[in-house]
Amino acid sequence: MRREAATADREGFRSLRVLHHVVPGPGADPSGEWLRSELDLEEFAADTGAMVVCAYSGADWDLPVLQQIRCVHPHHVGSRPVSPAFRVYRTEQEGWTVTGTVDSDGAVAFGSILCTLLAHTPTVRLRCETVEFFDAAGMRALADAARHLPDRKIVLEGTNETVRLAWKLSGFAVPDVPVVMAP
Repeated sequence: MRREAATADREGFRSLRVLHHVVPGPGADPSGEWLRSELDLEEFAADTGAMVVCAYSGADWDLPVLQQIRCVHPHHVGSRPVSPAFRVYRTEQEGWTVTGTVDSDGAVAFGSILCTLLAHTPTVRLRCETVEFFDAAGMRALADAARHLPDRKIVLEGTNETVRLAWKLSGFAVPDVPVVMAP
């Protein structure tokens, strides 16, 4: 896709639109390939300015899998299954934005997303200006993901005072948890 995007740009096309019709494979695993694929498409869209539309037929997917998929899409249309109260999407060349509240309903999805990102880059930057709160389960997911690959680091930028204080008081602001929280 990147080669086609570069060709379209050289040929003077103003925009590129990509339709990604997603069907679950046998034994669709929410922590597996589909998550990496979705995050790759998000990076592609941010890097090229392309518009990527992912189409999911709800009848073909398990509800918990759809709930996790929804977390990595900045926008959606159609029926809205109940999902975690946060989103993660690409905003810059080297950063991601997190919005909402990372709580017990979305902690597993959040941890899976972070582990997937950490597997492909030594430092994951998360812009958190619109994160309202991490509950205990959300903080545990963040800490566990950071410990998953100890040679990697997670940097949370723009965290509010409540999030930073809760992180510290919960005992996670220690050297063996490679997470940096910055205002």
